[in-house]
Formats: sequence, C-alpha cells, structure tokens
Amino acid sequence: MPVFPNNLSLRQLRAFDEVARQGAFAPAARELCITQSALSESIRQLEEALGMRLFDRTTRTVGLTAAGQAFLQDVRQAFDALEQGVQHLGDLAALRRGRVRIAAAPSVLAVLLLPALPQLRAQHPGIEVELVEDSAEGIAQRVQAGLVDFGIGAAHPAGGELQTQPLVSDAIGLVARADEPLLQAKHLVATDLAHLPFVGLTTDTAISQLLAAAPGMPANVLQTPLRVSNPALLFDAVRLGLGVSLVPALTAMHPSRGDLGFCVLQAPRILRRTLLIQRPRRALSPAAQLLFDALAAQVQQLARYEGMVVE
Repeated sequence: MPVFPNNLSLRQLRAFDEVARQGAFAPAARELCITQSALSESIRQLEEALGMRLFDRTTRTVGLTAAGQAFLQDVRQAFDALEQGVQHLGDLAALRRGRVRIAAAPSVLAVLLLPALPQLRAQHPGIEVELVEDSAEGIAQRVQAGLVDFGIGAAHPAGGELQTQPLVSDAIGLVARADEPLLQAKHLVATDLAHLPFVGLTTDTAISQLLAAAPGMPANVLQTPLRVSNPALLFDAVRLGLGVSLVPALTAMHPSRGDLGFCVLQAPRILRRTLLIQRPRRALSPAAQLLFDALAAQVQQLARYEGMVVE
C-alpha cells in the first residue's frame, strides 16, 4: 500500500514548492496570496507530517536541507503528472483525445463502423479506436467484463443483465453464386433449399441460433457438414461451390461477398435484431458517445436496402 500521511495536503506541498522557488517566506506568501504566518504554519505542519526538516532558516532567507532537495524533485514530478492528468480530462471533455474500444459482429464492423471512421478521424484526429471482431457470446462477455466501451451485436444469454438498445433489424436471405436459379425466385421459402448442399456458421453465432429456432427449416440447413466462423470464410466456401448459405441482409453487405447473389427468404421470415450493448448504469465516455452517434447516422442510410429495417 502507498505511504501517504492522512494530514498531508496539496496546499502544504504547493507552499513547500513556492518557498523553495522563492528562497524566502515573504515573496512566497505574496505569490500564494496568503499571509506569511499561514505559510509558515503550512510548512511546519508538512515537516511534522513527514517527520523531517525540509528547510534551513536564517533571518532573511531559507535554504533546502538535503532531504528537502530530494523531496522537491519528487513533489515537482508529482505536480507535472497531476497537471498532465487534468489536461487529459480537459482533452476528453473537448473530444480532442480519447480511446474507444468496441466489440461487434464482423458485418457490423465492415458495413457500419469502418465507413463511419473517415469523417470521425477528420473531425477528431486525437481519438483512438480499437475494433474487436467477435461472436454474439464473445461480445456479451467482453462488455460484461468491461473490456470494451460497448458492443454491437445480437442479444445472448451470456449478457445477463446487460443494457441493450435496438439499432437495426435485418431479414435473413439466401446467398449463393450468381448462377443459382433460386436467386430469381419471387417467393423464396426454406424448403426450396432442401436439395442443395449448405454451408453454415458455427453454432456460437447468433445467425446459427436463429436458424435453429426457425420453424420449417430443412435438415440440411440444421445439420450441415461444413461450418465456418465468419462471413468472409462463408462467402469463400460458397464461391468455391461448397454450397449455399443463409445470412442476414447486413452480413450480405460485407465487402467479401463480392459477386455472390442475395435474395431475402420470405418463409419463414427471420429477422435478426442488432443491439447496442452496454453495462448497466454506465454512461458512455464523450469519445465513445461520439463514435456511437456516427454509427447511428450510418444505420439510417441502410433503410433503402433489401431486407433492412431501421429501428
């Protein structure tokens, strides 16, 4: 534990620093706007608290003892650190500095967060942003542990009592190579996929859990021989002819989809809800709030796309 006497005050340390700077009590008292007797009392209390004499006094001047000289260096280093800390708080309040950590689903990072960063960086170049890709379960765990400022993703039981706010919903649809006839269907239903090889996402993802809970889903969708952990791998597998897949509309906007086609599934109609996820009773920092506002503005631009429902 740090040793810091309970009766040691910032006022006493400032008095010590000023007397050492001026070399006399009278000018130091004038600089601090206090009486000379009050200044002398502060120095006496400081020396008593430390159990050591800091000044050698004469009738006209005061000089530092060896202990006082060593202590002065530490006091001035502490003042410098304190001044820097206050400056950092001021910077945060003015949004000149700050660090934001966000955990989100891959599609949210690629489609919503990254496009919001150029304007943010142009306006607030001092803000540092750390983006972490994770599953719904991992996002909830990171938020719960305080490892990120907030998460963006689907609800998950691991979230417990986390606070959530709806952002956007998107409908699940078929992703396949451009020559797949089902992409032209006017009313695509899940049973249309029963004869096709299927590529799925790993079972810890919210998408897999939504498909497993949907009524009338064919067995090949639920018991696929190939599962991958992220959209980029899934799209590569589809592109290689390993099967078709079902993904939400936001995921279908991921740049790695490339020339693959997408068609919203009409029955059953499955909506995935994407949420802002926070620890309860904790306000976002100014920098984190700024990034969330930029994200929310990006969300509003999605309303015109197939399968997107802005909250």
